[in-house]
Amino acid sequence: MSSDQIEATDAAEPKRGAVRGGWATASKADVVVVGGGFSGLLAARKAAREGLSVVVLEAADQVGGRLAPVALAGVELDAGAESFATRGGTVEALVAELGLFDDVVAPAPSPAWVVAPGEAYALPTTSWLGIPSDPMAPEVRAVLGMWGSLRAAWDLIAPAKEPAEGATLGDVARARLGKPATERLIAPVVTGVYTRPIGKITLESIAPGLSAEVGKVGLIRAARARRAAAPPGSAVRSLKGGLFRLVQALADDARAAGVQIRTGAHVEGVERSDDGWRVTTERGMVKAHRLVMAVPRDIAAPMVGIRGGGTARTVAIAVLVVEAPELDAAPRGTGALVRPGVTRAKALTHASAKWEWVAEALPAGTHAIRLSYDVTGEPGDLTADALADASAILGVELTRENLVASSQHVWVDAAPAAFDRELVPEGVDFVGAAAGLTGLAAIVGDMAHLDFS
Repeated sequence: MSSDQIEATDAAEPKRGAVRGGWATASKADVVVVGGGFSGLLAARKAAREGLSVVVLEAADQVGGRLAPVALAGVELDAGAESFATRGGTVEALVAELGLFDDVVAPAPSPAWVVAPGEAYALPTTSWLGIPSDPMAPEVRAVLGMWGSLRAAWDLIAPAKEPAEGATLGDVARARLGKPATERLIAPVVTGVYTRPIGKITLESIAPGLSAEVGKVGLIRAARARRAAAPPGSAVRSLKGGLFRLVQALADDARAAGVQIRTGAHVEGVERSDDGWRVTTERGMVKAHRLVMAVPRDIAAPMVGIRGGGTARTVAIAVLVVEAPELDAAPRGTGALVRPGVTRAKALTHASAKWEWVAEALPAGTHAIRLSYDVTGEPGDLTADALADASAILGVELTRENLVASSQHVWVDAAPAAFDRELVPEGVDFVGAAAGLTGLAAIVGDMAHLDFS
């Protein structure tokens, strides 16, 4: 079930993955999957590979969910997720299975920036989630000053102490590294990655075992160990031509395994039957022994009788293609995280500076920019805000005269909260955002819990 809103100034190309025509008013399957995004297709593919009959019901007229493309200025760009974390190697293994490994690309090595009221600074390259590996390094001192760097370095000589149960990264960072490092380095990065304040993110939710590691060696040494497992340039990857290609290949592979993918199938009701579940849409009913919910939790929970599903953070992504040779120099590297008080936008990605294939696909002097916004309800047309915010963040004036094309997309399942699977009824599985997962690596890794036997 996709919740995206696309308003492109260019004529859209025909949507891929669409299925036209009707289907049987009633059918049976071993497994029915509600939602044809990345997690739903993964679950469907796994069930089909175990020899089960599977039907996927997707409300939109194309599969993919947050792995969505948009055609702007004659180029297909990512409208949702644009990269995947390399930790664990699970996503790259999937990419290889789908025959796309030769198209895996790394981002440009330029650092990300932080834009704050009255200043902008490059983030140190030798850090993990903003935690500096060497607090006395020149690039760190340039941001924190000598006193701030010395205060952070205190963590290296202070006795290690295991944080209290449920301790947040904000609490631990302030205690061990001090306020300057916490607010100027760690907070912008973590908020940008996890879309939550560091005062609301526990160490264990960032990485299992991190709290115990901090208790043994302190925060900086624990961060060094994590960074060593993901050396510079390897933290994220994407696909040449757009990450949305991954879900298109996944859908093709799922179909080849026997999965029936039905688009334009808005689920109107879910109810338990004697031998499983009945899922009703305006185009018919599917009866199945097993139900997989791969939609935002505020949709999934009430359908299966769970109260208090909640609504996850809603994010709008504005994508701009602008003609601005001044951006050839990439004044903010591959992008910037924005501290409060500067712009309405929370972050900016300079896509044509970050991904070589985007720069090659666009005419000389033309650039692709993505801005993210926290929104409530429908945000209205963000184009004017996006141009103004991009100007403030990049330090280059951008007006309607620079604009070649634009689009915006609303994602209601961004940064879902953790979820207790014990609440899920027997015969039902929650995957992806419904299970509180963010990021492709987490979703792929979580598939191990699915047992269709």
